[in-house]
Formats: sequence, C-alpha cells, structure tokens
Amino acid sequence: MTFSLVRPDDVVLEIDLAAVRANFQYVATLVGPDVRMAAVVKSDAYGLGLINVAKTLIESGCDMLFVANLDEAILLRSCFGRIAIAVFHGEFDSFGTWYQSHGLIPVVNNCRELHAVCAAGKAQTYFLNVETGFSRFGLSVGDVHRTYLLGTFERCRPSILLSHLACGDCRSDATNVLQRDRFRSVYDLLRPTRGSLAASAGVWLGKPYHFDMVRVGSALYGINTAGVQANPLQPVAKLRARILDVRAVPAGEAVGYSATFRTTRNSRVAIVGIGYKHGLPWSCANKIAVRLGEHSAPSIGRISMEYIMIDVTDVPAGLCIPGTFVELLTEDFTVNDLAAAAGVSPQETLTRLGAGCPRKYVNLCSPLRGLQQTARWRR
Repeated sequence: MTFSLVRPDDVVLEIDLAAVRANFQYVATLVGPDVRMAAVVKSDAYGLGLINVAKTLIESGCDMLFVANLDEAILLRSCFGRIAIAVFHGEFDSFGTWYQSHGLIPVVNNCRELHAVCAAGKAQTYFLNVETGFSRFGLSVGDVHRTYLLGTFERCRPSILLSHLACGDCRSDATNVLQRDRFRSVYDLLRPTRGSLAASAGVWLGKPYHFDMVRVGSALYGINTAGVQANPLQPVAKLRARILDVRAVPAGEAVGYSATFRTTRNSRVAIVGIGYKHGLPWSCANKIAVRLGEHSAPSIGRISMEYIMIDVTDVPAGLCIPGTFVELLTEDFTVNDLAAAAGVSPQETLTRLGAGCPRKYVNLCSPLRGLQQTARWRR
C-alpha cells in the first residue's frame, strides 16, 4: 500500500512570461536592428525555469541562448532543435564529442581549450572569450597576440569574440573605458564575425559598448542592474505565501530567534509559510512588509527556515485568517526592492527564490510538446 498526500503549496512564485517577452523587446529597441540580441538563460534562467523561459524568448525572436554548462545545453537541445546554444563553461578539451553530437557552441576560455577546438577542425564553431579586466575567464590580450602570430586564428577563426564588463553597472567607472579599448584592440586584430562586450547593464553604456551583439540576462527578468530611474523593465516575478496561524502576543514579548523584535503593544502576529529555505533572504528580517489587500503588515523577528512572522494588529481580522495569502513581491515591490532591503544582489535573490519556491507560469504562449526532461549527461 502506498500513501500519497496532496496539499496546496504554502508558497507560490508567479512568473509572468509576457513580461519576459516585453523586456526582451524593450532592450532590442535600445540596441537597434543592427545588433544581435542573445539571451542568457544560465542557472535555470535565473531560477525562473530554463525551458519555459527559453521557449518564450525563441517565440519572441531570439535566435541564440547562452547557458552555464553542458547539463543545461543538452536539456535545451532536447527541446529546441535549431536554436544556437553557447556554453559559457566550455570545457571542450574534455567534452568535445558532446558538443559535436548535440550541435553546441563552446566558449573557449583558455589556450588549452583553444588547441582542442582547433584540433577538431574548421567545422567546429566556437566563441573566444578574452580577458580585458574582469580576471575570471578568458585568454589574456598577450595570449591572443602570441596565438595570432602563430597563425592559429587564420586556421581556426572564432565566430564571436566575447568579454565581460566588471563595472557595467557604474556608468562613470573608468574600468569600462579600459575594458572597451582592450576589447577593441583584439576585435580589430581578429576581425571576428561578431564582437560582444556588453551584458545587461552594459546596454545602457551606449553604442560604443554594443559592438555586434549584446548578451542580455538580468534585464530579461526585470532586474535593473544599470540603476535606470524610473525602471523601464517590467517585473517578472510575484511572490505570495500562505498564513498558517494567527496568535495573540502580549506587549513586551519576544518574537522569533534571538529576540530581535519585541512587541510594544498587545499584538496579533501571523505566521506565514515562507522562510530562507525558499530563498527569502535571511538579512531582510525586520526590514520588509507584506501586502494583504490594501493593507501592509511588517515582517517582525528573524527569518526562520520555513516561516516568517508579520504584525497584523492593524489589519482587519477577516483579511488575515489561516489559509489567506500575503504578497511579498508585487508590481510595486519587486525583486530589486527586496534585494536592496536585504543588502544582497537581485540576481542572487531571484535565483534562490526560483530554486526554493513552487513556480506558476502565466501568459505562456503555447504548451511545449515532447519535453525530454531525462536528457541528462554525466561527467
């Protein structure tokens, strides 16, 4: 005999795919028709669901997707046969046969990978990452020049030259100009089909940073990394959680771990079924409020693993009975605001919420047929 319990979710992360489409189209108007728009859907599309987000972008006209690793790339390929899929963490020297059998594009990050790609022959498309001031991945400018003098790029030319801005979110930082000039020197030397320096924040640095292609990630999901005011991007995620219980708490009593909050009056405190297990930042304790209809209720006390407490003393009792949902992310309080309150990045916040919360999609154009979720590989 088997036992199965089906109960409603206490937490729901609602993902508006129409907003993803709108953000893609908005950024496209900023860069213009001569600049290709590639979408970054790494880390499960920032926690929002790789397949549904990718499908939405493809239907919006996107023809190139960037992912973090081969796991994501092979899953995408099992669902979408003709889209260009590039892998940031290429490792072509170790897994070249996987790239070739699935029609994937490695991003080459070092000389070892470059040699492996060249040994595979001209039929293997690759993108070359050059280090211009981020100090993470990529061939140094010196490595590129030495390799160029050996004639390697004549025999095995990259389709796209990449680099990544360290300070694209700070328009006035001199590092942007330094990286742009270093990138331009390599771009002029190699003459690739396309060059791509700007990610989401870099789009707002203007045409000198766009080159031939931009790689847009955060902006697709409503994350305003460039700090543009007012935010022109549509919020993609809404978050709500269920009230589990309501308690009467006398004045002067502690609420939650370490007694970081004490009531100053006789209060009604609601226990809500969301915590840091679901990705709600622990550091936003005592700093945010939730919505119940037209009313606001502050979060009080520490964020627990599965729960938060909110002060509903000033909320009509009929709006905060067990089973009622409260809203944590809305059109007026977005993931950008939650991250700012917590003192963490919005990318981290969204990715953790997406990984920890049940997801619900709205404005899905059409169902995806034949999804092969089992298409996994093993190192």
